[in-house]
Amino acid sequence: MRIHHCQRSASRPWSKRPAYIFLLSVLFIMAIAISIVGSYLILSIASLQNGLALMQASQALELATTCAERGFVELMDDSAYAGDETFEFTEGNCSILPPEGFGNENRTLCVEGVSSQHTRRLEIVLARVLPSIQIYSWREVATISSCAQ
Repeated sequence: MRIHHCQRSASRPWSKRPAYIFLLSVLFIMAIAISIVGSYLILSIASLQNGLALMQASQALELATTCAERGFVELMDDSAYAGDETFEFTEGNCSILPPEGFGNENRTLCVEGVSSQHTRRLEIVLARVLPSIQIYSWREVATISSCAQ
C-alpha cells in the first residue's frame, strides 16, 4: 500500500504566500519612499523659486538705491536737473523720474529699480540739497505718486 503525501501538495500554496507578502510589502514601501522623495523634490523646487524671487527683489531695490544716489549727485551738480533717465545694468535697470520741487529745498526724488519681473520704487523727500543732502523721508512705495511720470 502506498501512502500519498497529500499534505505536501496542499502545503505548496501556503509556502508561496510569504513570497507574495514580501513582494507586496516591498512594493508598498517603495511607493511610500517614492512619494516622500517626490514631495521633497517639489518642496526643493518651490524653495529655489522663492529664493530666486527674493534675490531678484533685492536686486531691484539695490538698483533703485543706485539711481537714488545718482539722482542726489545730479541734483547737487544742477538744481534744475530734469531727471527722466534710465540706466541699464546686467541685473536689470533703474529709472530716475522727473523730480518735484525747485531750488535747494523741499525736493522729491522718485526712482524705480527693475530686476526680471520685480520692481521696487522709492520716494525720497529732501529737506535740503546743498551744502549737503538732508533727507526728510525715504520710503518704498507700491505706486509713485509724488513725482511726475
